[in-house]
Amino acid sequence: DTLPDNNDTRLIAYIIGQVQNNLLRRQPLFYGTFFAPYDNTLTYSEPFVTTAVISLPFRLLTSSPITIFNFSFLLATSLTFAASFLLFAYLTKDSLKGLFAALLFNLSGFHLAYLPHLQLYSLWPFFSALYCFCRYQREEKSLFLHLFFLFTFLQLADSFLPVYFLFLICLIYWLQKPKHFLQILLSGLPFFLCVFIFLSPYLALPKTFPEAVRPIRDAAHFSLGLEEVFTKYRSWTIIILLFLTLRGPTSKLKPYFIILTSSLLLAFGPVVKAFGHTVKVFGLPLPLPYTLFYYFFPGFQGLRTPSRFIVLALIAASAIIATRLPKKPLLYTLVISLLLFEAGLPRPGYTIDAALPPVYAKVKALPQDAVILELPILLWNQPGHEIESVRSLYSLDHGHRRVGGFSGFAPLAWIDLVGQINASGLNLNNISRLKSLGVTHLVENNHLQPLQ
Repeated sequence: DTLPDNNDTRLIAYIIGQVQNNLLRRQPLFYGTFFAPYDNTLTYSEPFVTTAVISLPFRLLTSSPITIFNFSFLLATSLTFAASFLLFAYLTKDSLKGLFAALLFNLSGFHLAYLPHLQLYSLWPFFSALYCFCRYQREEKSLFLHLFFLFTFLQLADSFLPVYFLFLICLIYWLQKPKHFLQILLSGLPFFLCVFIFLSPYLALPKTFPEAVRPIRDAAHFSLGLEEVFTKYRSWTIIILLFLTLRGPTSKLKPYFIILTSSLLLAFGPVVKAFGHTVKVFGLPLPLPYTLFYYFFPGFQGLRTPSRFIVLALIAASAIIATRLPKKPLLYTLVISLLLFEAGLPRPGYTIDAALPPVYAKVKALPQDAVILELPILLWNQPGHEIESVRSLYSLDHGHRRVGGFSGFAPLAWIDLVGQINASGLNLNNISRLKSLGVTHLVENNHLQPLQ
């Protein structure tokens, strides 16, 4: 009955549950009950299709979206640890060093900070794809190339940003030994076709809603300040170990240092920031490489959180530390103990009562095409807006579309409608507007009534 946070994780629990409902009821994959009457509203956030599919068997035990999320979280934790161990053990050519690197990554504050955001916490397809690519580069077996594309698609079907991680890190590895480009391209053709089909509803978003393109100011706002690398993630153990292991020859570790440097630069976003302010010289901000990616690399205009590239830096740092730190079990034990102390485990949970208020039994009995408006209806930046993510969980049971919603994106027309309702209530103009959108019923104060 608890979740890692009191809002975003509820949204993820809803999306997982809704995707499972769509699969079981043979509805469109991206059908969502919120933001009526817009179509494919699950595309307003990450897809989480892979997580929904692998946790589908748990529906035999329970239909609770909270329990399903926690099952998914435990599964993601286990798979991410196992896949990261497989990768690091292969890269370091040592099982003990691989285990140590996997623990460094999974217990670091840089990773655990994203525990409420399953799209960046669950990285087992990413690590599996990278493992297969590294084996293909070394052993040139086409099986690993096909598996690489399979795991990359599984990662894409769950969340998008780790696929950019994969592109960057694989490009760096490939450039060390550039070969078989044509084979890689031809083997990837089925993958690219599947990606295009899967992403087509997402690709249609900017055409339907120009506001779906994130302004570069959003990217600047959600990027890391220079000092935040040291202050935000509560992981001084990793930082100190990295500084201690930076000395010495770098030729064998060159790819890791390139990954570390480039991902840090991307995490700082489009301009240099420090202590909450943009650093300026002669009144002008200092641009960073992220600006070029934003304007010229496909998909970057839909991203708004450059700071998350810090996870890629953590992967490189874990590999560097595990490779260079002396292989002494006592030292390893001390480091892991410090990580556990920093992590503050167990992390706090936020209790949520997902039991439906009595009014939703009546909502469930409405005709299938009924659309409901729940009052108060709130925007994400208004006090008490967390009720919208709870109502989404309710909708997994009653199944009806609703005007309200909470997700990674909201159409401007919907924002305007919510503003008009909050400013003027259900006056004749707003009622007429709601009816034109197909709204049939109103839920307020645990009471259901037709919209009149």
